[in-house]
Amino acid sequence: MKISRLSIALTVLALAALLATGLPAVAQTGTWVSGIMIQNQSTTEDAEVTVQFFWAEGEAAAGQLAHEFTDTIPAGGSKGYWVPSIAGLPDNFVGSAVVSSNVPVVANVNTQVAAPGTEAEPNRVGTASGVLDPATTLYFTQVMRTPTWNSYIAVQNTSSEPASVTVRYYNDTDGNEAASDTQSISAFSTRIFRQGDYASLPTNWGGSAVVTSDRPIAGIANFYNEGVNKDTSQFHSYNAFSAGGTRLYVPRVVVNYYDYQSGIKVQNVGTAATDVTITYYFGGQSYTQVLADVQPGAAKAVYLANVPDLAALGRVDGAAIITSSGDVPIVATVNEDNRVGAAFPGHEGRGVTYNAFVDGAQTDTIFFSQVTNRATGYTGGIQVQNVGTDTTTVTTVWSAPGKTTVTSQKQLAPNASVAWFAPQVISETGFNGSVTVTADQPIVGIANGSYWQTIEPSDNWAPNVGDSFLTYNGVNR
Repeated sequence: MKISRLSIALTVLALAALLATGLPAVAQTGTWVSGIMIQNQSTTEDAEVTVQFFWAEGEAAAGQLAHEFTDTIPAGGSKGYWVPSIAGLPDNFVGSAVVSSNVPVVANVNTQVAAPGTEAEPNRVGTASGVLDPATTLYFTQVMRTPTWNSYIAVQNTSSEPASVTVRYYNDTDGNEAASDTQSISAFSTRIFRQGDYASLPTNWGGSAVVTSDRPIAGIANFYNEGVNKDTSQFHSYNAFSAGGTRLYVPRVVVNYYDYQSGIKVQNVGTAATDVTITYYFGGQSYTQVLADVQPGAAKAVYLANVPDLAALGRVDGAAIITSSGDVPIVATVNEDNRVGAAFPGHEGRGVTYNAFVDGAQTDTIFFSQVTNRATGYTGGIQVQNVGTDTTTVTTVWSAPGKTTVTSQKQLAPNASVAWFAPQVISETGFNGSVTVTADQPIVGIANGSYWQTIEPSDNWAPNVGDSFLTYNGVNR
């Protein structure tokens, strides 16, 4: 029997315990908790899953098994697990998880503060995907150390032997190494590298990171504003890259979109300088921008609202393709945030990040492990990009335990993207399930969601401000 296994960094359960070690005041405060959503990719076989939890470094039992449980997920179905409610898992658990299954599965993990979503205690949440293919080198496009914004990298040793891990930090401006750190990580354990702890990194530093190891590792990064009120509550999560490419796909970018704006951070992970070309696709038109002479190790950022040709378009959402010159590999992450909250009051302070798709990842099938519709106030959707050469019909199948399965189709031209907003597909409230997407052209896509008090007034959801915005990459098969 073949076993499918993936790793999930649950590094922020009860994070207040870590904060007690004297971290900088700008580190995120409060008690942090996690939830896991697992989707069965098989449409014919039930998934027999085992979820194991391992203690993080810094804990007395680092690397030891804290708890495990088994469950069955029906064919084509999904199940969610609220980690604080898992019987037998210690209340103060901080660590990581490994999910094993007899059939292929995908998963995402939500990290959020246990807060009421008020002005004084704003909501904060981020989402990352489970890692199916650990690697010995990881790339992180966006890390920082400033008086208000900071970041951390969580690295999980996925092997049964201790790992020696080195983190190297590179300046955005010139690609020079700014600092490095080598640490050991116990088998199956996780170590958190907080950029705010490095005195060798200057104040107001921004850059990228490369993590190498003698064992296979998985990693996520979180970067966050100071969180003193709803306007500064942004909490961004994204997965590490294990390799770059010369062509990247970006299924969602926005400009002036109900006060939401996108930014792109491109990192040169090669050994030579390169020119980066970004081609944006909005409303059947394309627009090109060139980032010249990006040095090895360096990263450059673009805020789309500051690009004159794009700012003049008004309110638009679309897609992009990023390429590099000289056969130099690159990676990129995509940010989206709301700094105003005029169109939708209470949306100010929201922010998300996802990974651009490296060419070769695209297939004709995508799995989204969690999409919601009016589920405890959360509503979301998906956005899919056609990276093929012909127009295609994209078919989406929405399913959740105890809910009616719904199918929806849309036409999609090459290079463009199309979105499905859950309330326009699902009529039932309380939908918390998965979506499977197919097409006869290669596609990529992302899912997102946030707290929407105003979708249906009769739901009577309480006000909730801060950063409830989340997004993650769909998994191609």
